[in-house]
Amino acid sequence: MIRPPRGSSNDAADVALAAAYAALDEGDEARARTHAHSVLIDAQHSGDLHAQARALAYLAHCDRVGSRLRRASEEARRAAQLFEQLGDMQGEANALTILAHVSMLLGRNDEAVEAAILGVRLCDTQNAQPQTALAYNSLGLAYSWSGDHQRADAALETSVNVARRCNPPLSIYQPRINQMWVEASRLIDERYQTGTMKSLQRMRSLAEECAALERIGQGVTVVPGLMPMGRIIALASAALAAAWQGELDAARASLDAAQRLRSGMQTWLDSFIRWVHAEIAWMQRDWAATEQALVEMRETALAVEHEQLACRAHLLLVQVYELQGKENEARREQRALRLRERRVAAEGLTSRESLVSYRLGARQSENRLKQVLVAAKQFERWSLEDALTGIANRRHAEQVLAERLDAAALSGRKVTVAMIDVDKFKSVNDRYTHSVGDRVLKTLAALMASQVREHDLPARWAGDEFLILFDADEPAARQVCDRIAAAVAAFDWNSVAPGLRVSVSIGLDEARADDTIESVVHRSDKTMYRTKPAEASSPH
Repeated sequence: MIRPPRGSSNDAADVALAAAYAALDEGDEARARTHAHSVLIDAQHSGDLHAQARALAYLAHCDRVGSRLRRASEEARRAAQLFEQLGDMQGEANALTILAHVSMLLGRNDEAVEAAILGVRLCDTQNAQPQTALAYNSLGLAYSWSGDHQRADAALETSVNVARRCNPPLSIYQPRINQMWVEASRLIDERYQTGTMKSLQRMRSLAEECAALERIGQGVTVVPGLMPMGRIIALASAALAAAWQGELDAARASLDAAQRLRSGMQTWLDSFIRWVHAEIAWMQRDWAATEQALVEMRETALAVEHEQLACRAHLLLVQVYELQGKENEARREQRALRLRERRVAAEGLTSRESLVSYRLGARQSENRLKQVLVAAKQFERWSLEDALTGIANRRHAEQVLAERLDAAALSGRKVTVAMIDVDKFKSVNDRYTHSVGDRVLKTLAALMASQVREHDLPARWAGDEFLILFDADEPAARQVCDRIAAAVAAFDWNSVAPGLRVSVSIGLDEARADDTIESVVHRSDKTMYRTKPAEASSPH
C-alpha cells in the first residue's frame, strides 16, 4: 500500500494519520475518519496548513471509499488548493487524483479529465513513482467515463508500465481491473450502437490475468481501503464477461463470490452487482427480471451519488424497452436520461466555478493567469512542433514512438515507421533557391497531413527527411504511404516554381518486440534508401 507523502514535521499529525490508514486497511472507515478529522481540527487551531491539507486529502479518500462523493469532492478541492499554495506538487497531485476520481463518479467528466491531466503533469514522469502510476490510473478512468475508451486504455497501460518500473515494483492489479471496466464500457457502447458485441476476447483475457495475479499473491490494490472493492470489481467484471459469452453458470458463481465479499455499508458496488444481475437475465431474455435489476441499479446508484452508473442504467433500460417493442417506455426513459444529464451538467458548472475560483485565487490576477497559461501552451507547442512545416518535430516523434513501442511490447499492438525523403532535394535548393526548397517541404508536410489517419503522426525528422508513425501493421501503413506518393505525384508543382518536379522515396518497417527507437528508424531508413532512384544528384 502507498501513502501520500508526509511533507510536514508535525509528529502528532503523522501518528494520527498513520492510525487512520491502518483503520481503513482494516475496513473501519468510521474510526479512520475520526482520526483524520482530529488532525484537521488540531491543524486549523494551530495554523498548520500542511497538516490541514493532508487531513483534507485523507478525509476525501475516506468519503470516496464510503460513497459520500459530493463531500469528498469539496475536501479534495480544498486539499489541492492548500498544497498548491504550499508549493507541494506531490501532495497536490495526490489530491487532484482523488478529485478526478470523485468528479468522474459524479458525472463531471470535463472536470475529472482536467484534474487528472494536471495530476499527471505534476508527477515526476521521468522516474517511476507510485503516485505517477495512480495519476495515470485516475486519468484512464476519467477518459473512460468521458467515452474515449482508446485513450482510457492507453493511460491505464501507462499506469501498468510505471507500476512495473517502480522500486520496488507495484502490483498491476488495480489498473488491470480498471482496464476490465473500460472494456466492459466499450462493449456495452458497441452493443447499444450496433446491437451486438464483436469480440469478447480482450475482456476474457483481462479477467484471466487478474485471476492469475490473485493466485500468485499480486491481487492487491495500492490505495488503503480499496482492497475489498478491487476484489469485488474483479469478480463482478469476470461475471459480466462470462454472461456475455453465454457461460451463465460461471457468471452466477463469480457474482455469488462478489456478493459474499460485500460489507454492510451500501456503496456503488451494490449498483454494479445489480447491473451484473441484469446482464445475466438479459442473456436469458428474462425481460421482467432485467428491467427490475436495472431499475434497482439506477436507484442504488442515485442513493450513493454515482451519477455515471445511474445514467448507464437509464441507457440500458432504453435498449431493453426497445428490444421488447415498448416504444413509450423507451421514450420515457430517454427523457429521464436527458433530464438527469442536464442536472449533472448544471451541478458541474457550479463545481467548475469553485475550481476556477481557487485556481485564480492562487495567482496574482486573472490577467496574469491567462498570460502564464498562454505562454505555457505556446512554449509546449514550440517545443514539439517543427517551426517550418508546422507538423511534429523530431523530439515529439521520438517521445511518441517511445510510448508506442512500450505499449506495443505490453499489448501486442502493431507499430510501423515510415521514412520519407525528397528525391534530389539538393538540386531544388541549388536551382530554385532555398525559399522554393522551404515551400517544397511545407507543401509535402501538408500533403502528408492530409492523407494520414487520425492516430498517425507525421513529423519532420531532419532536413528533407520526414517520418510517419503508424498505429497499424505494415500493409495498412503501406496503403497510406501509397496515397501520399500519389498525392505528391499529382500535385501541381509548377504552382510553386515553373518546371519544378518533386518525387519522394519511402521506406517502411514494422516494429519488433525488442526494438528501440534507433533500431526501427534505422531499418526504415535503409529500406527508404533502397527505393531511391539512381543518380540522386541529377537536377530536377
